[in-house]
Amino acid sequence: MNKNGLAKKNLAGILGLILLVLGFWIWGKGFFQSASESEKEFFTITAFSIGKADALLLQEGKTAILVDTGEKEDGPFLLQELEKRGIRRLELLMVTHFDKDHVGSASFLMENLDVEMVIMPDYEGDREEYYAFLKSLEAHSDVRRITESIQFSIGKLDWTVYPAEDPEAIQDTEEEYDNDMSLVADVVYGRQSFLLTGDIEKKRIAQMLSSDVDWRHDWIKMPHHGRYQKALDELIEQVEPSWAVICCSEKKPAEDKTLKLLEERQISVWDTSRYLVVTMCDGETIEVQYGL
Repeated sequence: MNKNGLAKKNLAGILGLILLVLGFWIWGKGFFQSASESEKEFFTITAFSIGKADALLLQEGKTAILVDTGEKEDGPFLLQELEKRGIRRLELLMVTHFDKDHVGSASFLMENLDVEMVIMPDYEGDREEYYAFLKSLEAHSDVRRITESIQFSIGKLDWTVYPAEDPEAIQDTEEEYDNDMSLVADVVYGRQSFLLTGDIEKKRIAQMLSSDVDWRHDWIKMPHHGRYQKALDELIEQVEPSWAVICCSEKKPAEDKTLKLLEERQISVWDTSRYLVVTMCDGETIEVQYGL
């Protein structure tokens, strides 16, 4: 081999060694960053894409909580999604109210999961899904109908759950009142706060905003699948969220007036019409993204 060939070979060898070392350095850096990220604790809210219905999975550490259960036919899908995440036990199942798109698969999930505690509003439903849910609770020891606001902690999550302050005024109507009987939940993780609103409408929103509660939250699950009502203006004005999640479908999306209201206030809006929505919080910041 001549000198030029030898020089080229040596140069190639040196370059190869440099690339190898650089590759290990990049891999190592990525590995340790990933390891660091994996050790970081997150609170997540997964809003499942199940049409015009609510089912939200809250996870913090090994704690799993389900708020609402979609419709009756959503049960097997939701169970599969929970099992895919390694969840066979719920610390809490909260049914906000007894419409079929919230209580629908509650009985199925109660029969197929280990559920520590169940909370629900204090009124009687009139749908078959509600009666099936009641039957599934017969052997359960910790079932609570909420008649006044309660506070509790699960893991690192601090909860306040609010029932209707004046249920008689809400029920004094010939029309359906289930939506306004929804439980409303305030969930705090670190410095961030989350508001779950069920399907509250005009009467209930008025009751809430006339109370002495500070309703400011960083994130809100919008009520009633994004349906617009004038009371939303004042609700959003008092909540002042930066993030809004809407449980809706492609056939029945959030109403344009609702979206305009949120857009005018520069609130980041995410909906479940096509994909599930995942909210992640490290206690200081919130990130939201779509998932499959």
